[in-house]
Amino acid sequence: MLPPFDIFRVEPNGEVLWIKAVEDWKSARIAVQELMASSPNEYLIFSHRSNNRLLVKPRPATQRTTKPVVFQIAYDEVLMATRADLLKADGFTVVSVIGNEAAHTALANGLDCSLFILGHAETPKRRKEMADWLKAKFPKVPILALNPPYQQELKPADYNLVLNDPEEWLFVVKASTS
Repeated sequence: MLPPFDIFRVEPNGEVLWIKAVEDWKSARIAVQELMASSPNEYLIFSHRSNNRLLVKPRPATQRTTKPVVFQIAYDEVLMATRADLLKADGFTVVSVIGNEAAHTALANGLDCSLFILGHAETPKRRKEMADWLKAKFPKVPILALNPPYQQELKPADYNLVLNDPEEWLFVVKASTS
């Protein structure tokens, strides 16, 4: 059986080279950070369990030092507050709302966001409606869907994770916004 994660280096000419296999998200994150320190290429992390792919790009030297804006659409107030606190502690600017209607209202004026997080505590139909609306209005902004255990994937989200360990989704947030 293959380990859950493979790490690949993306060469400047587009060639993709396998680097190593690791057992968990923490090991994948540490490995990519170490690899980027010595060879600042793009790296791809592939999960065999979920078939998710995460492209980690090096931060340009001229990029601003402030963290990007993460817009969180939650369906549970306690989890919304917990996620917001974790993101803020990591230096992110966080805008959080409860429910789809509040998200539509808050985003009506075209807030400049770097990532959307879509909570898990709503019906699959309502979550898909929100993801479809986000992709239609903000096609270049990635969506991270935090999914309940019985729903492995929410289309058209760019990243799908089963809601569990905050370290896992925080890594995706950092990688997708860097």
